[in-house]
Amino acid sequence: LMGSFLKPMFPFAFAGLLFSYLVTPLNKSDEVLLAFTIFVMCLAVYITKGLVHNHLDVSHSDDHSSEKSATGAAQTPPDNRNGQEEKKENDIEAAGPPTEATGLLSDKNMTAAGAIVPKRASRMERRNIKFTPKQYIIYATCCFLGGMLCGWIGIGVEKVTFFLLTYFHDVDVIAAGLSSITMTGWLSFFAFLLHALCTPEDEGIGPHFSCAVRDKSNPFGHVFGKVPYELWLSVIPGILIGSLVGPAVNAAVGPRNIMIVFVIFLLFDAGYNIYNLSDNGYFAELLGLAESKI
Repeated sequence: LMGSFLKPMFPFAFAGLLFSYLVTPLNKSDEVLLAFTIFVMCLAVYITKGLVHNHLDVSHSDDHSSEKSATGAAQTPPDNRNGQEEKKENDIEAAGPPTEATGLLSDKNMTAAGAIVPKRASRMERRNIKFTPKQYIIYATCCFLGGMLCGWIGIGVEKVTFFLLTYFHDVDVIAAGLSSITMTGWLSFFAFLLHALCTPEDEGIGPHFSCAVRDKSNPFGHVFGKVPYELWLSVIPGILIGSLVGPAVNAAVGPRNIMIVFVIFLLFDAGYNIYNLSDNGYFAELLGLAESKI
């Protein structure tokens, strides 16, 4: 888990969760679900592009990535190596003396064949998140909005933070996924407490505290939606078993294949959401409003 990410950003996600429950509860979540579905589809495209072009770090370790680069260079035909060496010398002459910024003559940027290749920072260095002021604002805003999504539809922040970590800081998918899911788990715990303690009197076992801002739509300040204890208890064994066998499955299948399955799941989730929105008449209502305006 990446404490350098979770410690500064969880408060913003938690603030978004509280804001969505206590200040801006939704009576109808179709618009939010549609926006979330569009984001899920974009995330699926982003991951697919990252897998195709090798932009995402899906290797098991830093050694695996280094070995792959060295192997690829070692397998370069001799005729091509001569051309690469000439190109390397021309590039160095054109670039001028080596500097700390270019690092052209750094051994860390040289393959076995002597070709200059871009090199990632080590996995641990990339997991040690350091924010620029601009990145801090982007992360904080997105985590706040992701926390609101968790309050409105139950999920969302984990996909937002996964995108941020892999896009802005090139974090490997394992660390990005675990840290994102951990944040969702923490938010879900507090969401559970709010639903359990502040549910209306006709929607649960109590104690029915008044937690939210009172207005015309919520005169008693409750958090609507009772806790489905029966369903909750029935899925706990499966979650525990999955958490135990998950690391072994990931090691056997490989992070890259896991990400392919994740993309399939995202597309299925998007399709399921679109089906539900269509089934409850949201699209028909939206098109009806558009026709009336015309």
